[in-house]
Amino acid sequence: MAAPRHSRDFGGSFTLNNPDDSTPIKEMLSLGKYLYLITEKCTYRVQLADQVDPERKNSALPPVFQQKLFDLGTDSELIQRTLMQARVLFRKEFLCIDLNKAMELTLEALAELAALHEVCKSFASSEQAAIDNLEASPSNDRSQTVPSVGNVQTQCKTFAQKADHFAAKLMEIVRLFYLEQKGKNWDDLQAMAKGRYGDSDPFCEVLKIAVPVLKLVRNTRDCLEHHLPGVAVRDFEPEPDGRIAAPTIEVHFRGSSLECISISSFMSQVSKHLLDTFEMFVAHMSSKHMKPFAGMSMEIGLVPEDVQNAWHVRFAYGMYDQYGRFVPCG
Repeated sequence: MAAPRHSRDFGGSFTLNNPDDSTPIKEMLSLGKYLYLITEKCTYRVQLADQVDPERKNSALPPVFQQKLFDLGTDSELIQRTLMQARVLFRKEFLCIDLNKAMELTLEALAELAALHEVCKSFASSEQAAIDNLEASPSNDRSQTVPSVGNVQTQCKTFAQKADHFAAKLMEIVRLFYLEQKGKNWDDLQAMAKGRYGDSDPFCEVLKIAVPVLKLVRNTRDCLEHHLPGVAVRDFEPEPDGRIAAPTIEVHFRGSSLECISISSFMSQVSKHLLDTFEMFVAHMSSKHMKPFAGMSMEIGLVPEDVQNAWHVRFAYGMYDQYGRFVPCG
């Protein structure tokens, strides 16, 4: 008599257990031992019981384990311009790099970017709350109450750390395309690209904009983490004209220079720049390294706006039709 089949050998189904997310699953990604499910609102990681207990010693385990990773889904620009963009461009038909490693690093970079945006939102919220509290409690004497965010130095350090972690993951992806960049820095990458492609090449133009900010992130982190001179961080402060200045940051260190700017603006601008940088690096590096595909003249182009909502990305492999319209390749 044949042995009875294990309960895990049967099919089944499950639902995403998040009452705050009733949106449909729009994308699925298999990476390593996990399956990633992306709805319009959130991103989830799924494991099967055999991956948790491969020897099947515990028959009571549920067949599926699910975990919400991000409150970010396909409607999120962060997801679209990182994980979705990498998925569309990091394809074995066109590239010879370690694609699984590239996707793993992209997911790690996304996690840092998501944390970065949370720090940015938290600081902006604390800043506004301090202003609201002051306006709700006007002074009744000759003194002037100055609002306070509190722990401004620590919040800036956390932001710089997350930003630098993101930049480090991006550099690891760069090194998958350019093996000779192992152990080198952003200046080395820029010099290599200039020598190989020419100073007016589009990728070199991107590097001219990106590298100073990537170095600013590293230098700001080093100063704040190691208490070095070069970064001045201030909470709300009174001005001689009677105004109260918003929290500010100023950087002058190792060639990086940032004049006094509000911390909220600094965080917002750096966050946007890092997202732009990731997307453009992925597009340009993939374009530089794409191999011929079935004898067809393929290239990376900008997906038409009326198609972007379906693709969830801005760049894809494809070709131009007789009318000059870019047609992405599925």
